[in-house]
Amino acid sequence: MIGKHTMGCRVYANDKMLFEHLKRKNVRTIIASPDKLVDLEQSGIVAQMLAQDIHVMTVPPLSDCLDDGIIKDIHIEDWLRREPIQVDIRKIAAYVEGHRILITGAAGTVGREIVRQLAALNPYQLILVDQAESPFVRYSIELSDHWKNLEVRVLVADVTNYTRMEAIFRECMPQLVFHAAAYKHVAMLEDYASEAIQVNILGTKTVADLSVKYKIKKCMIISTDHAFCPVHAMGYSKCLAEMYVQGLSRKVVQENSLTKLFVVRISDVYPDAPRSLMTVSEACQLILETGNLGENGEIYVFEDDAVEDTLPTSYEKIRKSKGYFIDYTMICEQINTLTENNCMQDSAVIINKMKKKIISYFSESCADA
Repeated sequence: MIGKHTMGCRVYANDKMLFEHLKRKNVRTIIASPDKLVDLEQSGIVAQMLAQDIHVMTVPPLSDCLDDGIIKDIHIEDWLRREPIQVDIRKIAAYVEGHRILITGAAGTVGREIVRQLAALNPYQLILVDQAESPFVRYSIELSDHWKNLEVRVLVADVTNYTRMEAIFRECMPQLVFHAAAYKHVAMLEDYASEAIQVNILGTKTVADLSVKYKIKKCMIISTDHAFCPVHAMGYSKCLAEMYVQGLSRKVVQENSLTKLFVVRISDVYPDAPRSLMTVSEACQLILETGNLGENGEIYVFEDDAVEDTLPTSYEKIRKSKGYFIDYTMICEQINTLTENNCMQDSAVIINKMKKKIISYFSESCADA
């Protein structure tokens, strides 16, 4: 039948030219029979389609169609061949409900999903911060459609602008902070290392400092597994940001402040990483659940993402990274010297400086110990 027509439609081969045909025909949805679906999954074709935003659907057996006449969507969970991750929603709701919550990077993949999940837990107010204004238009429509009684403030702001961010903290008085704003594109940041410093390091420093100053209950810094044994600009910048949070946390504990600052590390998730075994929804559920564990200065990782020695927690899927002693004064000096005139320097020079700062810091810390 390949190359021939049936019911007015041409039959194409399932070969290396398939995706070229789909692109040329602007195909956005595929319906696969249940018998062929397993073969398509095993060959990786389903993953490729989902990665290219092609909607994959299937039909139930013919007997079911005769009864129901339904065509159902295929979700990522359907072909992971495992049960979805479960969290204790009641415990999460206990610390979310009735609180003013600030989410930075609210227009990004992770920030957007955190907002959706928080919105369902009856917060007093959601304060959404991002420098990308266009996605907020869609946000307003989505949130007003699904949560009409939820109070939402949409604020266009850059987390590296300390004055602007302090005005937001002072006016909105958040009680919980989820800091998801970051540059995470590995290859891009190799050419724009100065931006990695500005956003990933100084942006995190700004949010963490203001969280302490305005006595936020919990500040969760969303990081990445690239910060563990970093090898590129993005990883170096996230590693230094984590180190600053750990150092500030030690200072907070010494001063008996009530603010809790901790880091939650996640790996690349679907759909940004088509081969990932964890969906963005599941990752965000675990981020929210970590809020019940958060101890000052700790770094939490998820079981499936762990590439280092970790310690168990009271939650099966969440583990605690074995941290290092980070001196607040020393890490401040390292960051200050790193950020001086960084915009005037070549990316390769900046990346080398970040690498040296990390290595020298741990060398000095070990010597002092």
